[in-house]
Amino acid sequence: MSVFKRPESNRYVVEVRWRGVPRLKLSTGSTSKVRAGAMERTLQALRDIGRFDVLRLLGEGKLRLADVHEDYQRDPAALQQRVATVASPVLGPLVDEWLRWLESPAVLSLKTRRPFSLRTAYRYCESWQRLFRILPRGREATLADITKGFVADFREARRREGKAGSTINRDLCALSAFRRWCAEERDFAIPALKMAREREPAGRERWLSAEELKDLEIATPREWWPLFATLAFTGLRIGEAQGLRRADVRLAERRITVSDRLRRLKNAGSARDVPVPEPLARVLAEHLTRCPGGPSDLLFPPPFSDYRAARRVFARACRLASLHDATVHDLRHTFAVHAAQSGVPIPRIQKLLGHATVAMAMRYMTHAPEAYFAEDAARVAGSLTGKQDREEEARVELVRAGLTQA
Repeated sequence: MSVFKRPESNRYVVEVRWRGVPRLKLSTGSTSKVRAGAMERTLQALRDIGRFDVLRLLGEGKLRLADVHEDYQRDPAALQQRVATVASPVLGPLVDEWLRWLESPAVLSLKTRRPFSLRTAYRYCESWQRLFRILPRGREATLADITKGFVADFREARRREGKAGSTINRDLCALSAFRRWCAEERDFAIPALKMAREREPAGRERWLSAEELKDLEIATPREWWPLFATLAFTGLRIGEAQGLRRADVRLAERRITVSDRLRRLKNAGSARDVPVPEPLARVLAEHLTRCPGGPSDLLFPPPFSDYRAARRVFARACRLASLHDATVHDLRHTFAVHAAQSGVPIPRIQKLLGHATVAMAMRYMTHAPEAYFAEDAARVAGSLTGKQDREEEARVELVRAGLTQA
């Protein structure tokens, strides 16, 4: 490292020749040797603390040595902001790269240690389309444009559109996941940015009556109805249904086995057997005949295994059937509500739906028929008064008497 004066400009220049660092020849912009020496010491300090990103930007001419020196001496945070602004990549291509990364089967989620589902990548893509609409420069914005002020503007814009807190939270989740990838996979310097969650309304309670379900069947293309019927008659999540293999369906036993053998499940309780009622068994038998395949083949092969295609077909069928505000996931709610209305106990509903806890299934308790309440109260009263015990003793005595006579 050396400092010398250029005769033509009378200003000092710092020249750096360090192993592992490209040769730097930087103008100090000053005629003072003392100030030039101070800048030389700043470069030495930056090397000692490992700020090779700053040295690289200085060598590329993207930063001025005088600016770096001032920021380093007075406000290191300002230096970090200056570096982030200059080095910040354009968001459009970077987000595209991230979405391709999510879809790669070789990539594992740090949380689940399994590949990301295609539905996750699709949801994140939708959220980023909305984020780009709010960013002043859209896809030409840079990573440095993702600031606390932008997040506040995005929240406000989505609220004005009448979006619920849950919808806004999903978009912010996509933003957080992208920033985490930039920091962990691309080694970008990402400043901390707290994004508080919006208050979410209670879960949706949209479900279809028997008449609405019949109208939906009529409006749905025949080849697509087996998928939607499976969701309505078993309560499976659409990801679970689309991941089923033909070997998982045992119509002779009227059972479908949901396992994580070939597809990631939401939780450990999601692995389960679900019964196949007679109406669904007829539909699936016809489907298996129409779409032949081997035991390891998908029960619902493409295009039925494409979530986006299924959502489009369902939305079109709902419009034809005049069903408003219904989504594919509401077929799962439909099964749960009809189960509760039929008097199926909540613990069994939890098992059928694959919920992690009984509390998650309790939302359907409001649909339990009151006709069963009087019967339940009578059973409790019988236990409290001992009547139930006496009735049980009487039944035992009858059985004993019968055995004695035999």
